[in-house]
Amino acid sequence: MRQIWTIALREVFRVRRRFSGGVSTVLVLLLLAALAALGWALRDTMTLGYGLYRVGVMGDAAEIRDPRFVVMPVTTSNAQTLLAQRAVDVVIDGDAVSARADNKSQYALGALKRYLSKQTLVELAATQEMTRAFPLRVQLYDMDAPQRAPQAPFIPSLQTPPTPFGQVITAFLYIMPLTFISIFFTSSFMEEKIKRRLTVLLSAPITPFQIIMGKMLPYLCFAVVMTALIAWLTRAPIPLALAIYMPTALFIFAIYLMVPLFYRTFQDTTFISMFVTTMTAVYLVFPAMFTDMSELAYMSPLTLAVKMYRGEPFGLQEYLFPSAPMALLFGVTVFVASRLLHEEFLMTYHALTRKFADALYWIIDRRRPALSIFLMSFGSIPAVYLAQLIILALATNLSARALLLAALLAAATLEEVVKTMGIAVLIERGEAPSRRHIALWAFLSALGFLIGEKLLTLVSVSVVSQAFLAQALFSGGFLLVPLAAHFLFTAVVVLLYARFRPPYVVALAAGIILHTLYNALLLGGAL
Repeated sequence: MRQIWTIALREVFRVRRRFSGGVSTVLVLLLLAALAALGWALRDTMTLGYGLYRVGVMGDAAEIRDPRFVVMPVTTSNAQTLLAQRAVDVVIDGDAVSARADNKSQYALGALKRYLSKQTLVELAATQEMTRAFPLRVQLYDMDAPQRAPQAPFIPSLQTPPTPFGQVITAFLYIMPLTFISIFFTSSFMEEKIKRRLTVLLSAPITPFQIIMGKMLPYLCFAVVMTALIAWLTRAPIPLALAIYMPTALFIFAIYLMVPLFYRTFQDTTFISMFVTTMTAVYLVFPAMFTDMSELAYMSPLTLAVKMYRGEPFGLQEYLFPSAPMALLFGVTVFVASRLLHEEFLMTYHALTRKFADALYWIIDRRRPALSIFLMSFGSIPAVYLAQLIILALATNLSARALLLAALLAAATLEEVVKTMGIAVLIERGEAPSRRHIALWAFLSALGFLIGEKLLTLVSVSVVSQAFLAQALFSGGFLLVPLAAHFLFTAVVVLLYARFRPPYVVALAAGIILHTLYNALLLGGAL
């Protein structure tokens, strides 16, 4: 701890020298004003309500052209099953409409009735000659059996559903200083790398882990202080705000820690930092806009912040759903960075793909490759899990079947890359003794991935089980079936690569195709 504290004090003095000329707050205020103006301009766009409800249709049903409704064909055999599983919110069978008793289904039913009523009036106005029947009063009666309405009196109208815009903007105020300070951390790390000061530190009697934590500690302390200050200024509970935003801060620092390890120039780090900042903002803000509209809103910690400002409670499982993967990803990233923080890796010039392969090779313990493959697959779960949540959220708001299949393809690609990349690197370097060893590594990789996947599923299953693609991305049996499937897909890729030595992407494509077909089979009648 003494070494970490010494490096942290050194980093504080370096930061003070960099900002000795003073920093104006005018640019920060202008940026906040620009973000507020942009959000105000976009508050009523249809994108916020696009694909809000899913409607299953069969028989001679009325045509629905409202962008809030995603229309999908169903059959008599699977209609009620999909309705009960929340894959659809209402089912239209000719003139009959079926709905569940929960709020979202009832809201969808109310919005659908208003839409059809308006369309009926529009069609009457278009087909009847106004001068021959004026004045004309039309009264519409709902002839189907009345559904029990939810306790809340609000039913969405044809306008865009309301969004917690003000609370989301307030919640995002915490993210801006976290992002800025992370960029300063990355630039400081890059400066030390370019000027070879890291080499001097690495020659001292301290570990790479101590160097990383020492350089990161001042910035983490600043993040804690800023989070507490914003919470105090906005009259939010400071302990709760820290509990919500500290996993997010760790997630952001984990991303920005990897940037200087793989890139060699400030130009490269600037570009990738801006890209990461944009993607992180989208990932955090977009789901929170659907608070109370979709369970997937909980994939963003900003949803918890929205509920905090509303004074609404949330459970431990809702808290762990976004927070646990972020904290775990930080731990895995620090471990990986500790393995890569040596001069031979930092100072080599290679293409990014080659650099990534070199990183995998350094992470693997060649004395115990089987254990390393297992732990690598197991440790990658938080990153895979977060990426799959993003895929799930995007696919849930898309209507076309082809786009659903594309989401399954993306998830399969991500998983197969993670499970096979370490084994492929060992095969490429000639460190695979036999095909029997390769098959064993494939099994251990599949086992590690399955264990990690199921542990995180225990946290998320009640939160995302109502989502349309969740059963394909996060379920599919508990042990034997998914283990056999994971092993088969992984073995196909690595054994093809070892036997015929095609380009890795060619062997990977075979496993991706099999995995995508498996995911499609899990969806069953939903496709």
